[in-house]
Amino acid sequence: MAKLQTYKPIQARVTHKSPLKIKSEALRKLSQDKRAVVCLLFLIIVAIIGAFAPLLAPHDPNELFYESILEAPSKEHLLGTDAIGRDLLSRLIYGVRVTISVSMLAVAITFFLGTFIGLLCAYVGGWVDNVLMRIMDILLALPSIILALAIVAILGPSLTNAMIAVGVASIPGFSRLIRGAALTIKSSGFVEASRSIGSSHHWIILRQFLPNVTGVLLVFTTLFIGVAILDTAALSFIGLGAQPPTPEWGTMLSEGKNYMSDAWWLATFPGLAITMVVFAVNLLGDALRDIFDPKSS
Repeated sequence: MAKLQTYKPIQARVTHKSPLKIKSEALRKLSQDKRAVVCLLFLIIVAIIGAFAPLLAPHDPNELFYESILEAPSKEHLLGTDAIGRDLLSRLIYGVRVTISVSMLAVAITFFLGTFIGLLCAYVGGWVDNVLMRIMDILLALPSIILALAIVAILGPSLTNAMIAVGVASIPGFSRLIRGAALTIKSSGFVEASRSIGSSHHWIILRQFLPNVTGVLLVFTTLFIGVAILDTAALSFIGLGAQPPTPEWGTMLSEGKNYMSDAWWLATFPGLAITMVVFAVNLLGDALRDIFDPKSS
């Protein structure tokens, strides 16, 4: 009698990349992009300059040199002096601390509130989603800088109010982006499986939603840093942000615009500083977008 052949069931292999492996792959791709590496190093150097401004600045940013008013770049003052004799290089170095710190705090406001609203709308849905998204749509009808101007006009001109205005004005776009990414995750099978076995809402949001929108969060946050720097400088330029004698790049640019014909350096160097930092941030954000884009794999 012929023996019956026994067949072993075929087991499907499910490939799953650990978060540590994903991070290592992202770092490897980032290190292969020369432009991203150069921009990252440049931003690190800028951050170090801002952190050690008291040690690196040759003079106090508000020290007056009455004998060197509107002096062109020289050995004593490498970037020249302004209309009341303050060293421009010292003010530019101290301005790193003010401009970058205020912009990062504005990004933090947008990040936390925008992420919370986006995830809440995607996960809860229903009337909560409809009400919050309609409010976001109304706010999106206005450009972010116009909305920031309205908020500062209500709160009053100051550096803190400018930071709040820039952060709040960018929440609608950020929350809508996170909501779109979270809705895709919500319809996936693993979320439904977690609900069927009785996983808590807190666990699903923290363990399944957040890790899967990390790439979107990282890319958009990086790109928004450049927008926050420009908006903060714009508010200071028109007198609604940092107030004199605070060494802020937008304020310095506003002070130098009246002396373009006689003292070109007053507006040129702060403008270059803003341009270079924003350009580096945008290039880094583009590199991160390419890394976390599934189509690039």
